[in-house]
Amino acid sequence: MRKICVNILKVLVSVALLYFVFRKIPFHDIAKTWSGVNVGYVIAGAVFFLVSQVLSAKRLEFYLKANNFVLDFKNNVKLYFLGMFYNFFIPGGIGGDAYKIYILNQKFSWNAKQLTSSIFNDRLNGLLAIGVLMLIFIMFLIPVQWIPGAIIFILAGVLLVFLIIKKLFPVYQPIFLKTLFISVLIQGLQSICFLFLLESLDVSGNFTIYLIIFLGSSVLSLLSFAGIGVREFLFLQASKYFDFHVSVSVSASLLFTAVTAFFSILGLLFMFGKNDVKECGI
Repeated sequence: MRKICVNILKVLVSVALLYFVFRKIPFHDIAKTWSGVNVGYVIAGAVFFLVSQVLSAKRLEFYLKANNFVLDFKNNVKLYFLGMFYNFFIPGGIGGDAYKIYILNQKFSWNAKQLTSSIFNDRLNGLLAIGVLMLIFIMFLIPVQWIPGAIIFILAGVLLVFLIIKKLFPVYQPIFLKTLFISVLIQGLQSICFLFLLESLDVSGNFTIYLIIFLGSSVLSLLSFAGIGVREFLFLQASKYFDFHVSVSVSASLLFTAVTAFFSILGLLFMFGKNDVKECGI
């Protein structure tokens, strides 16, 4: 019941933020912007997004293996996309991460607490990567003399998280740096995806600012349903301080949501049948 209430609250947050955005930007302005979209750039962006999701599944595979839970890559990808479907299309439901835990626990009797630990650390690693990449982009905007301090700050942050993982979750210590590299690569691919979506709308300039806001919205998306509304609201607010066209930036954000929704639908093609999962090495 608590999970359902939290998800319903997230849906309400998304609806409220979208209502606020569309009060400021009439939807016909968005539709007019979309009418001139370059489909080739959208497809290119979608390819980078797809690769990022496949890598995300691979990253989770490392965390499962750390607990001696071995699932072959093909079925791991299937499970990952099914989780995307649950996250995106079933508000108030079990949720993608909880669905993965439930399926793996039911089929293999894998320890639910360890599964939860794997997925939690997988998510934590992804959030750390977002922070690292945001700070890297910020270094392009700050005075040169501040860059060494920013680098030290990044390294100190990574070291702090590593020490926390070493203390609380020592089983993941050996894969920390490897998975962090994968996570940075994942966020980099999604950033490239967003750049292609901006290009599809003939945006030029301010790409660093766009990417910082985009990555920041990925963190704050935890407050809404599937991140819907948060990205659009942040771009609307940021347009007051930076020189970019608000309707175009919001249109690009909605395009990213559409790409996410498209690949989430693929989860329906990967119905996790009884004979589809293979336990390997156990």
